[in-house]
Amino acid sequence: MEKKKYTVPALEKGLAIIELLADSDQPLGITDLYTHCGIPKSSIFMILSTLESLKYIEKLPGDKYKLTMKIHHLGTRVLSKLNIRDIALPYMKNLSESLQFTVHLAALEHGRAIYIEKVNGPGYVQFSTKVGQSLPVYCSAVGKALAAFLPDNELDELARSISFEAYTPYTIGTPETFKEFLVSVRESGYAIEDEEGESGIRCIGAPIFDNEGRVTAAISVTALRSELPSNKFGEIGRIVCEHASLISKELGYVSE
Repeated sequence: MEKKKYTVPALEKGLAIIELLADSDQPLGITDLYTHCGIPKSSIFMILSTLESLKYIEKLPGDKYKLTMKIHHLGTRVLSKLNIRDIALPYMKNLSESLQFTVHLAALEHGRAIYIEKVNGPGYVQFSTKVGQSLPVYCSAVGKALAAFLPDNELDELARSISFEAYTPYTIGTPETFKEFLVSVRESGYAIEDEEGESGIRCIGAPIFDNEGRVTAAISVTALRSELPSNKFGEIGRIVCEHASLISKELGYVSE
């Protein structure tokens, strides 16, 4: 038997009005609201009076109404309590199970990518990476994904601070080459590390954005070269981007 659902009609109407005011580019009056939602004008008047007394809305000249910043402040308080590791972990597990790869979550700290969460792949080969490990941004997929979407001034400062050590013959060696590579990351939405940090290892990473549109973390898959052929980069990259996008949405990010 389906469980009976209980609702509060007055609350539903009040929230409907709040959503209409939030979606509108202009303040709305009682007639405007009635036209959009069909709630009786007498009910709209009482709801508006209640919301105004609680300081959720403001009455303007011409009997028009707009939301105050109180809703924004409530949302900010909710967002401040979000833990990106807790939010990302279910998506990381799903990504690992579906692709059979190891998945990392990283953040930018002091110019380096720091692993803050890891989900091991199910394969026989296990990577020795661990939470808390730091790695250069220029030869890691998560590092490139983090760097590519920084503001220009922050990216310039980061590139100047890097000592480009060669870990393999494929490691990026100059600030100019690094910044040039990041253009392709911004175009595709994902970053590739093709044996640049360690021979035989490939990674694909994508950025995660917060509610203010800033890159706050990156997620990546790691695999052996034989498990991740180059002709699969686009397909796997799109899947990683999809998971990064879902995490971003839970953090409050709204794409343009």
